[in-house]
Amino acid sequence: MSSSLFFLLIAILGLGSALGTTSKCDYKWITQPIDHTGATNGTFQQRYSIFDDFYKPGGPIMFFQGEESWFLDCANTTIMYEYARELGGIAVSLEHRYFGQSLPFGQASHSPSSMKYLTLDNVMADAVSFIEHIKETNTGASNSKAIIASGSYGGFLAAAFRLNHPNTFFGSLAAAGPVKAFSNSSDPDTYNWWKWVNRVYLDRSQEAAYKIQNAFEVLQKRLKTIDDGGESLKEELNLCSAPSPNDTVGNFQLILDITNVFSFAAELNYPTVQFGRNPVANPLNKIIDIVLAETNPIQVLNRTFWLWFGAPGPSNAPCLNHTDSAFLQSAVPLIETAPFNYITCNYIPVASSNIPEGVIFPAFPLASDSQPQACKLKYGHLPMTQEEIFRRYHFSPEDIKNSTRIIWSNAEYDPTAAVSVDYLPISTDVCASRMILTSNIAHREDLFLPDPNDSVTLTQLRNKELQIFKEWLRYC
Repeated sequence: MSSSLFFLLIAILGLGSALGTTSKCDYKWITQPIDHTGATNGTFQQRYSIFDDFYKPGGPIMFFQGEESWFLDCANTTIMYEYARELGGIAVSLEHRYFGQSLPFGQASHSPSSMKYLTLDNVMADAVSFIEHIKETNTGASNSKAIIASGSYGGFLAAAFRLNHPNTFFGSLAAAGPVKAFSNSSDPDTYNWWKWVNRVYLDRSQEAAYKIQNAFEVLQKRLKTIDDGGESLKEELNLCSAPSPNDTVGNFQLILDITNVFSFAAELNYPTVQFGRNPVANPLNKIIDIVLAETNPIQVLNRTFWLWFGAPGPSNAPCLNHTDSAFLQSAVPLIETAPFNYITCNYIPVASSNIPEGVIFPAFPLASDSQPQACKLKYGHLPMTQEEIFRRYHFSPEDIKNSTRIIWSNAEYDPTAAVSVDYLPISTDVCASRMILTSNIAHREDLFLPDPNDSVTLTQLRNKELQIFKEWLRYC
């Protein structure tokens, strides 16, 4: 597999960033070291947002850590703003270094040599320094407790902050945070992304699921037996160029591009359009309806694909360019791929592209060493091993089991739940960490501001999260 194809696939994981609901935000800046270890003396400006509308001296600092996006959520556009309202706290958000406008080397920040300071240690140290800054610059906040929240890759960060800097971060809400299925793991049972997607569709409709499976089988057979120069498939699927039976890589890319829409639709099955994320509301529901109504197998795939890429917005495309390995990157345009690709080649090498045998989608078994080798080719170094991540950053199953004051929030439709924490023992300790799996919600949906279209279960989840925060602040 080519390295460019690998980095396209790993971007599936990076669906964590939410676009704020307001177009204007009074952003501020904090000066941070480029390297907190002192290897270089340079500094850069890191962007943040703060709202003290409900702050009572001593109230908690409700901190949203920016994710892998070019856009920083304003502090009044995440659920932490509502939690600050209820808890008398300060709502803040901090942009992730190397993303958006928080660039240590300006326009040159995304060159491989410049990104060597994009380490988990530096990301955590940025947050620690930021919390110290908030405490020093807000009257009565010197003893305020900081509660961190973020989602997807950011959920991994929210947990890492609490596990590695417990004196700074009192509590954590890790929504859809991946903690396993690292590409260099020798344990195949840690990787279940596509098994989860498979189960979502089977749970929704077995009839639809098996029609999807049949549609892919028909497409694969037709790609192998093209006898008209590929013109019929080009027209039926709105391809930019005709497929060839001899183009193994291009045909594989075509199947993969279509397959991933089914994953996007489950993961991002929000009831309203979230700009830069899901181009249509309730995409999973719409796909099931399309599949059940359609009798032509190729049109099952065609209509599903163009539900996503034919909708108005930044994901819209005139045709499916299956010869361009970067085509799928436009599926979720909020992701800033250059620094996020580097991160997945450094300290969170999650493999999200291994499609096993036995599911309704075409199998794509990924060798455990394919990501590390792609990383070495692109950046000149191998990512951390699972064992190193567990040991160095306290992410082992035992560390997570014994942790305190972390909410691991996972969602029924979200395949990230398959690579997150799936079990924690029941404890009588109110301060013990908890895993909550919520039905009828999508990827880190609890981090959005409340909306009239929210499901009942989402509202219940947010009420539960708030209650847990209150218990922590009172009893822990």
